[in-house]
Amino acid sequence: MIQLNLARMKKLDSNTFDDLLREQEPFLRRPASFDLREVGFVSPAGLVQLAAASYAIATKKSRPRILVDDPSVRSYLVRAGFATAVAPVADIVPPLNGDWYRYLKGSNPMLLEITRIEGVAMLPDLLDRILTVLRHKLRYHETEAYDIAIAVSEVAQNIFDHNLHSCGFIGMQVYRSAAAFLEIGIADYGDGLLKTLRRNPKYNHIDDDREAIAHCIELGTSEHQDRTRGTGLHHLLDLTYKHEGAVQIRSGSAKVRYRMDKRQGWFFSVSSMAGVQIALDLPSKKSH
Repeated sequence: MIQLNLARMKKLDSNTFDDLLREQEPFLRRPASFDLREVGFVSPAGLVQLAAASYAIATKKSRPRILVDDPSVRSYLVRAGFATAVAPVADIVPPLNGDWYRYLKGSNPMLLEITRIEGVAMLPDLLDRILTVLRHKLRYHETEAYDIAIAVSEVAQNIFDHNLHSCGFIGMQVYRSAAAFLEIGIADYGDGLLKTLRRNPKYNHIDDDREAIAHCIELGTSEHQDRTRGTGLHHLLDLTYKHEGAVQIRSGSAKVRYRMDKRQGWFFSVSSMAGVQIALDLPSKKSH
């Protein structure tokens, strides 16, 4: 079991998750583990990626250990539903008291617990909760909130449209600092954008994850020949620009992050991981 010093990584979010993979190499080591003992803060976008990584390791007949010491982080793993979501495939060390979750589930309207989604029938209830937060906590107009929910739904449905043998995870949290903002994380451990896109003969020349991401954010890019398909990531990016948020798209060994205040995207090479992982940040509206 590895015990690396992650002193400089005090939080686990959509960015530092890649530091964790690079330093700890959980997909290459047996027994697999994720050492979070130096982490004092975790976000939904980081946790859905950690959940997807745990399930990906489990497909190789290995049960990872997630080492967590900080009391506030341990409590959040229960309150945020993460402990329940990964219980079938991973062990949190020391063990957590799952009884807390039954009493706390749904008690915080600012939090959508990390939820394992295995079919489209689960999405309407989850999207209703996101809509409520957008409308009543972040003060988005009704049409704006519905547009965002539809974009999130399209991205989530890709989990089932393009992967036969994996599930996905979604989570949400509203943070209140100088200005409130919403973070939504969506992750799966399926085929990823490159493999999916290459099923379409039009794109079988693509041979790296970075190029696959760049194509998939264009309107109409899909594994299908149908021109009406391939709207999800483009729609999500367009709405993020509109509302001056930020979005990160990760697949395979590449990720891109868009900051909409600069209308610019940055590509990064990252440690390879199966599937697609997305983090969306949206600010609160100042007024109607």
